[in-house]
Amino acid sequence: MTVFPLKYDGTNTIQDMTASELDRLAYYTQVAYAANANGGGNGYVFVGSGATTIGSASDTSATQQTNQTQRIINNGVIEGYPAYPGIGTETDTTYSYQQDRSTPGLVSSSTFNSHGMLFYDSANDHLEPMATEAQVAAVITNRCITAMRTGNEVGSYRVSASTPSSGGAGTWVDKGTFFTDTLYSGTAATYKLWLKTALDTVPGSDVFPLGLEDDGGGTLTTNIQQRDITNTGGLVQNVTLPALLRKMQAGLYYTVATSVSGENRGAFTDTKLSGTTNSQAFEGGFYRAISTPSGSASTITTYYLNMIA
Repeated sequence: MTVFPLKYDGTNTIQDMTASELDRLAYYTQVAYAANANGGGNGYVFVGSGATTIGSASDTSATQQTNQTQRIINNGVIEGYPAYPGIGTETDTTYSYQQDRSTPGLVSSSTFNSHGMLFYDSANDHLEPMATEAQVAAVITNRCITAMRTGNEVGSYRVSASTPSSGGAGTWVDKGTFFTDTLYSGTAATYKLWLKTALDTVPGSDVFPLGLEDDGGGTLTTNIQQRDITNTGGLVQNVTLPALLRKMQAGLYYTVATSVSGENRGAFTDTKLSGTTNSQAFEGGFYRAISTPSGSASTITTYYLNMIA
């Protein structure tokens, strides 16, 4: 059974918080997750090595090729130009993509008591702290994951050549080059990784869940106080954020693949020039037949950043 945190309604009454009254706490938990990832912590997606490999992509390009024969007289016949070789292909760069999928330890009972939220235990007719991550997941964690995947997207990544605009107006942080598609002609298209760290307008309203009061020396009392719900407060940093990080596998894992799986968070393409311009040259006693890439670019491979469950 889902239990909801308690609030003080301002008229000497303690009530269950409603689902909508948890919107701001969930949002600040996402902001904390984003700050953690932005600093290279749990959930961080990057190009390189040292964490869990989530895929790779190769930038290829067409290359100029040459066939040649030496100018000699063979039984009185002067050797001519060889056949055109056609253009070639080379791999310029291979990108390895990583995600830090490490998780913090289980939220302890003492942490739930000192930083967590109270609920009303109707079966025993008393107040007690939420004591499991499952209880937190039912009211906060699952809400965060849904918002990150298909809602405001705060705390999630996208790949794009320009700043994304999805999920409502907010701040997208440029996390650097994710893939560069280069052509023989010297032109290049750069795709960047973006992390959404905040919304322009904070959703919900300030409704503060209740928790047990600390006496200032680390000992809990039977007094009740309102919890700070901001992303730097004890409730988020010690309870809701760790609970979210420990549930990354439920929808916050990423992969890079050549097909869409889960939520598509952006596509990028490897292209190369598909046309051929043939020419001939006589240099240094050699007949040369030259095939040079030309024309327009054709897509070789399309890659997708996927947010998987």
